[in-house]
Amino acid sequence: MTVLLDAATVTLYDATGADSHGWKLPPSGAPLWTGRGSLQATPGVSDALASAGGGHGPYDPRAGASAVLYLPATAPVADGLVAEVGSQRFYLSASRFVLDPRGTGDLDCWVATATSADDWPA
Repeated sequence: MTVLLDAATVTLYDATGADSHGWKLPPSGAPLWTGRGSLQATPGVSDALASAGGGHGPYDPRAGASAVLYLPATAPVADGLVAEVGSQRFYLSASRFVLDPRGTGDLDCWVATATSADDWPA
């Protein structure tokens, strides 16, 4: 994959399971993969009625920053993985493989929604 956007070192981990509410727990153990990727911050969700219509805890739309993470085709990307980028930790969801529109494979990559867990309660 040729990264045309600012690239950073990304480390992928398996989450270690879930707590009694079903929320993913922080990773432990060895990384699944380390390499270069591109984390592009998004403005996030803005909903004046989030407290009435949104979730609670880490599922609250205001709970954490969101971004889009681009990774090479060789990365083992899946929903529920944890990505560390710099000093931040993100949970991946809506992962999808994007094919190079030119058909050469040079631009094939993984794209995932990345939600920060840094502000979640312990």
